[in-house]
Amino acid sequence: MSGYTGTLYCNNSGHRWVVYQDGKKEKITLETKSGELVTRSVNYYKSFGNWATANISYKGRRINVFMDTLLED
Repeated sequence: MSGYTGTLYCNNSGHRWVVYQDGKKEKITLETKSGELVTRSVNYYKSFGNWATANISYKGRRINVFMDTLLED
C-alpha cells in the first residue's frame, strides 16, 4: 500500500477504522502530565457514541485515548 492515502474500515458495522497517509498509519501527538509531547501511530480509531477514540501503544500497552487526553508519565 505504498503511497495510499485514505480510510479503511476494520469491520462491517463501521465503528473501527484505520487512516493511512502516504502508505503509513496516521500519527497523533499527545501531551503527558509533565508537559512532554509524545507522538504515536494510531492502530485504529473506534467510535464512542458521538466521539471517537484512538487506540495507541504507550508504555508497552495498547490503550484507547481521546485526542485531548493527558497521558501518565
